[in-house]
Amino acid sequence: MAPSDPTDYSADAERDFVRPFLVTGGRTRSAVSGLRLETLVQTTNKMRTGLRFEAARVAELCDQAISIAEISARLAIPAGTVKVVVGDLVESGHLMTHRTIEGGDQGAPEDIQLISRLIAGVKRL
Repeated sequence: MAPSDPTDYSADAERDFVRPFLVTGGRTRSAVSGLRLETLVQTTNKMRTGLRFEAARVAELCDQAISIAEISARLAIPAGTVKVVVGDLVESGHLMTHRTIEGGDQGAPEDIQLISRLIAGVKRL
């Protein structure tokens, strides 16, 4: 039998399932407003000592910018729960968020070019 992949969190998630309300202390909303599924988050230089359980697992995944949706999928945790945990980590200075294009933004030329490239790429699929 091959050794298990240490970055495969799905097996751990099935074995160590914790109810989402326990992870968030019963909270359903993030303390940080504006977190969306596509919001990219990344660790800061702050030491991770003292982080436990899901907060430590989230911070571990965020060495490179990653979306909240991707964190949710990799850890098999509901996206709403991830938003609350990410909000806590942003407030504590362990994570930073990257700007997300809002629907009401005036769309700088580089944003429009990016969206056009994305549409063209999807059409090629």
